[in-house]
Amino acid sequence: MSSKRNDPRLSRKYKEVRLRALARDGWTCFYCGAEGKDMTIDHIIPISKAPELAISLENMVTACKPCNSSKGSRSQGSFLERKR
Repeated sequence: MSSKRNDPRLSRKYKEVRLRALARDGWTCFYCGAEGKDMTIDHIIPISKAPELAISLENMVTACKPCNSSKGSRSQGSFLERKR
């Protein structure tokens, strides 16, 4: 993302959808199963590759910070292959 001003993650709509995704997933990491209130959102297709999917509930999964940081902008398949 080139500009913070245009970052969709700063919008009210994004924050609402983010909370719906966290609740849908029971605040449980999709990748390792960790649970807790300190979860992040991972975009299955990274925002850098598809900014139009940034606010798509179908493109979001709950992830703990270590898993989300490890995945980075790799595809979900690529990340899961390396995690095995």
